[in-house]
Amino acid sequence: MSLNKITLSGNLGADAELRYTKSGNAVASFSLAVSERVPQGDGQWGEYTSWIDCVMFGKRAASLAPYLRKGMKVSLLGHLHTSTYQKDGQNVKRWEVRVDDVELMQYKREQQAAVSPAPDVYDDDIPF
Repeated sequence: MSLNKITLSGNLGADAELRYTKSGNAVASFSLAVSERVPQGDGQWGEYTSWIDCVMFGKRAASLAPYLRKGMKVSLLGHLHTSTYQKDGQNVKRWEVRVDDVELMQYKREQQAAVSPAPDVYDDDIPF
């Protein structure tokens, strides 16, 4: 048995890019900056930032892409995916996180004015 799960929290490096496949499936891509404190040789602490390529598919991608803006803090669950391709005669391996779930941890007021309100995800017909 294998396990492939990843949990990340960080800030978006740019607005999410939304595109559609030939079959009409939505694909949202974004880069996530994940920072950590690391010791430096002089006894001080510095910060190291990893840039993680993330991709999300389907209705969730289409619904959330307008809200995924540069600088926004998000938390996500996903799994690692690798692909290999040729570039200039060399094999290149690409790692990305396939996002299964994302939580918007910060939603700035200026972003609220820039896009329509978040869709209502609750059904008023539920009796409880």
